[in-house]
Amino acid sequence: MPFEEFILRWTPAPAIILLFLRFLHELVLYFLWVRVFYKRLIRGDRLIKSSIELAFICFVFWAIILLIIHQASIFSGLDNLRTLIRYFAVYYVIVDLKLSKNQINLLLRTILVLGLIQGYLVTIQYFAPPSFNNLFIPQEVNLEAGGIAIQKSSEVSSGSLKTGAVNGTFANTANTSAFLIICFVVLMVSGFQNNNLFLSKNLFNFLIMYFAFFVTYKRIALLFSMVIPVIILFFYRKRLWASKIIWLYLFAFFVLIFASLFFLNVDTSIDGWAIRKGEEFNLFGYFGQLFSAEYWEKGTRQWIIKTILGGTIGTGNWYGFSPESSEAVNALAEILPTQKSIILEKQFWFEDVYWGAMLLYYGIPGVALFGYIFQRLYQTAQWLINYCLESQMRSLGIVSCTLITITLFYGFVERIFEMKCFSFYLWLLAGIVVNVYSRYWRESERS
Repeated sequence: MPFEEFILRWTPAPAIILLFLRFLHELVLYFLWVRVFYKRLIRGDRLIKSSIELAFICFVFWAIILLIIHQASIFSGLDNLRTLIRYFAVYYVIVDLKLSKNQINLLLRTILVLGLIQGYLVTIQYFAPPSFNNLFIPQEVNLEAGGIAIQKSSEVSSGSLKTGAVNGTFANTANTSAFLIICFVVLMVSGFQNNNLFLSKNLFNFLIMYFAFFVTYKRIALLFSMVIPVIILFFYRKRLWASKIIWLYLFAFFVLIFASLFFLNVDTSIDGWAIRKGEEFNLFGYFGQLFSAEYWEKGTRQWIIKTILGGTIGTGNWYGFSPESSEAVNALAEILPTQKSIILEKQFWFEDVYWGAMLLYYGIPGVALFGYIFQRLYQTAQWLINYCLESQMRSLGIVSCTLITITLFYGFVERIFEMKCFSFYLWLLAGIVVNVYSRYWRESERS
């Protein structure tokens, strides 16, 4: 999956075939999921249960009920739901498997190696000439069928990358940085587990990953990558080291503010889309803009969250407008007529503030059910940290707890749950955690 866009870029096939290939991995996963149920029914085995199935089923039913009530477009509404829950199939297939410790180790090492490949490739791309980087620009796929235009493309599919930024083999820098976060967590936990994080090889990999975050020009990913070591140290109960890192960050934060005031000449009028349009921009100003007063007063995401809360909680529409994204935003615009024009103008950006988008689509019940799923997964991973004597299993729990923590906060600034690679590996790791947890409980029942 991390190389899907690059492979399709160089696959000589018609648009309809390329579009099918984009969905092929999902079809395979659904087939495996159905096969799990079929195999167990044939053998008369009971289905393996975890603590989230009921909440998941209720969430899906709630989304379908909202589609019927609001008479929304069934196809668009279900497609919007699909992008959110499609990799639950990965979770359930993994939970059903009999995984050995060596296989779990192999999976974690594979994730780490894939991440390092992307990190080193991104670093090479940053210093490479444009002719090399053009090899990785995703191919635009357009399909006209039945009068409906279906366009599966990305922000870089027009033929040029972000000015100065690099994507690895992904469709855009958002997907690149999201995948790097998962691999960075595995790298950090592996280093702390073996007490070799600061050995020459691991330290070099650590620095490469940080540099990769920087050259994707995803400011929020870079900030979260700095928080990850602190979170992991807290889960390892090394609070002294965590506090030292926090003090180091605070010192660096004040230095950056000082530099932005006197040396960096921060231009608060920087357009976030300028780099996508090929325009020149001040690199230090782009990152330093986060510390400007104007950014926080007129920041797009802050305004969107405030607008969604005002249009849902403030008006008593607690049950969601519609799982179909455009109809939900249109309904919000009708409820807030004074802001209608700007809401419709910024319609595309509402999904970036994904927890806000979910509140808009599925209301408080939907957000509560989805949040409960991740709360239960977090508790399961926490159990491994607290009660497993094997360092490998404790590390698995720490990886999962860290990712869930980051994901919950990341969801306020990016559509992280919809990003294919990130979502796939998030549910994969959750499935491994529940698999290990279930095995421990079965062994305890036998004894």
